[in-house]
Amino acid sequence: MSSKYLLASLVLFVSQASAIVVSSGTPDNYLSAQTAVGFSNVPSVGMCSGSLLATGQHFLTAAHCILGYSGAATVTFTNALGTNFSYTSSSMIAHPNFIQGQYLAGNDIAIIRLSQQVDASINRLSLYTGGGNEQGNEATLIGYGRTGLGSTGSIAGTFGTRREGQNVVDTVTGNLLYFDFDSGNAAQSTSGGLGLGSREVSIAQGDSGGPALINGRIAGINSFITCVGSGGVCVSTIDVDSTLNSTFGEQFATTRVSTFLTWINQNTGGSSGSFEGVPEPSTYATGLLGLVICLARARKIRNGSSS
Repeated sequence: MSSKYLLASLVLFVSQASAIVVSSGTPDNYLSAQTAVGFSNVPSVGMCSGSLLATGQHFLTAAHCILGYSGAATVTFTNALGTNFSYTSSSMIAHPNFIQGQYLAGNDIAIIRLSQQVDASINRLSLYTGGGNEQGNEATLIGYGRTGLGSTGSIAGTFGTRREGQNVVDTVTGNLLYFDFDSGNAAQSTSGGLGLGSREVSIAQGDSGGPALINGRIAGINSFITCVGSGGVCVSTIDVDSTLNSTFGEQFATTRVSTFLTWINQNTGGSSGSFEGVPEPSTYATGLLGLVICLARARKIRNGSSS
């Protein structure tokens, strides 16, 4: 981990870059054909995932993926034929309410404006308009971060392949959508459900900024993983290995796009997709001992491994 911050009962581990961790089988069974999902390379910050919006020139990602950098970034997409297209940013903006270290506030959202229109062979994604109805919906999660298995966790050095899988929105709290990574065993469930079997996935380092799609639209932006625990250690009776590493029994959160529709449209010229009124946030009550939180941002990869 690159740095640590102690926040009351919360221990925040900040790590740079991550990818989809799968429930079972081979990770190559989870390759994604969604060309609108690309990855950013922000010097001194790292690599993250993100989505091309309907404008064809705006890349929706997480705020912690650009924070503290004012120069130019590079965003890369791969089309269905395997051709890569890279673009330089002309501007980057993080939500003004995002504060480093305060990830539970749920303002982890940013927009990278590209210097030109993205090639037409890369599709575009619109925004989820069913604000208030996310809970209980199945979402498709996409990212370029680390991969691995839920039984053993994410594997360093595996950033760079676009993968996807599914999970169900368990809880909506303010600006966040929470998911848990179910193994099919009730002992690893924090929501009471048993998951989607082999389709169930979690996010990992490097998936930050990637989308959680409901009905094919961006409903969430991958932000962080967390677990029940304190002092930097997960409760082993819930997390299969008591380590925060995208294993069964952990949770993850995505920034809830429906609460930021006006801001997104204001910063994309109002053409990133139609939207409805912003819903009232729901409440989230929890009796957890505390939360151990890890960002799913990706470090630059040097010599074929994450550093």
